[in-house]
Amino acid sequence: MRSVGISNLRCLANIINEAIDEIESVYAAADIPFPALDAPFNPADPAEALLQNPTVEGATLNIIAAAAQLSATVASPAVSALNASQAFHISACLRAASEVNVVEVLREAGPAGLHANQIAAPSKTDPLLLARILRLLAVHNIFREVTPNVFANNRISSVLDKGKPSKVLFESPNERLMGTSGFVALLELTADYDMKGVAMLADTILHPKAGELGFNRAYGTTESWWDWLHRPENVYQMQRFDIAMQGTAASESMDTIHKGAGDVLVDVGGGNGHTSLAIAQKNPGLRVVVQDLEDTIKDSKIHWKANLPTHVESQMVDFQVHDFHTPQPVPNAAVFMLRHILHNWSDERAANILRHLRDAAQPTTKLVVIDRIPVSAGRVLDPGENTIPGSTRPSAPAPLLPNWGVAKPSVYYLDVTMHCMLGGVERTLEHFVEVFAKGGWKLVRVYHPEGSVNSHIVGVPAD
Repeated sequence: MRSVGISNLRCLANIINEAIDEIESVYAAADIPFPALDAPFNPADPAEALLQNPTVEGATLNIIAAAAQLSATVASPAVSALNASQAFHISACLRAASEVNVVEVLREAGPAGLHANQIAAPSKTDPLLLARILRLLAVHNIFREVTPNVFANNRISSVLDKGKPSKVLFESPNERLMGTSGFVALLELTADYDMKGVAMLADTILHPKAGELGFNRAYGTTESWWDWLHRPENVYQMQRFDIAMQGTAASESMDTIHKGAGDVLVDVGGGNGHTSLAIAQKNPGLRVVVQDLEDTIKDSKIHWKANLPTHVESQMVDFQVHDFHTPQPVPNAAVFMLRHILHNWSDERAANILRHLRDAAQPTTKLVVIDRIPVSAGRVLDPGENTIPGSTRPSAPAPLLPNWGVAKPSVYYLDVTMHCMLGGVERTLEHFVEVFAKGGWKLVRVYHPEGSVNSHIVGVPAD
């Protein structure tokens, strides 16, 4: 047993060393230094583009997974468990730093950084408390403590930069996220009401009440998350959510969804239509129908007029008020697209949504569901003969977890969030097959667009 343990340690170390060799060879060939942790993130730096190199991407996954597994192997299990139980502090402190615009203040100060007294002054927050918050984050390599109580941005903290002068952010706090990429909005909402809702997970498991989710317990409401978000007093919360959702589509590849000129794409529950707009930009002959609730459709019209006015002027896009829990009014669609819709709902509600689409479908209609697909942390020894095209995915080398563990954790975080906030679920492929069938569709193909965390799950009308 002893030799097996040491062998695994060496194996993990070898994976890390081999991955470092691969990364260094790519950067050496380009004669570019690897980005430094202490320097702010610069998206225009050629070194950042090299991180998208397939060799570097693969090596990076192996390093993160192996380093985490190596740490978990050698660390005290009690300490590891206790540290995991306190990880919520990171979320809370990260949101606090973002809400008081620390990153922008430090960006303007430069690499020498600022004392906590000066960082806290614009927001009139307690400098001692702010220093403690930033120190906890610096311990986790978010921000850099240059000298005691003097902090500066680093590679990780700087991605929270909203790209505006700090003075503007403090003068117009309700507009601080407008015009941004959406990343900071996503981070803040995740560390805000998502964290509060998930905190009630054990309470709702141990003391369940019919129809009550973690969100309901945390916020003391019987309303759904969507109804609560649409309250008049939650205008800022709704704005932040919309901006965050736009950000999640910024780098999404839509090449697998394009259809021919004259075809109709229905963006079901499309929000402001940012996803179908990206498709229409690449395929001007495609007719688009954006469907959502009344308040959201108003925003969709504004978004399309600002970003693709030619499609609006030529009446190639229609904005339709529609609740996808009711019968689908468009009978001639080439594609029904649901991006980040089904994961919000239970199997029963999801199947009902799909059934309405099936009832309106032509024999040639395609269903495209854009969602994430979690995979097991255990190895699949025999995938079987009847695998769905595109379903087989690469797995990490042993002794790493086959799904790369903490190197790819986001879908597992999101799965618990969906349960606690909406009663939804991130579905495995087998789970999708079942839900498609209940809704009258046959799952026939899966695409995994390069550079995207999402999968495109394709269905056709079932016989």
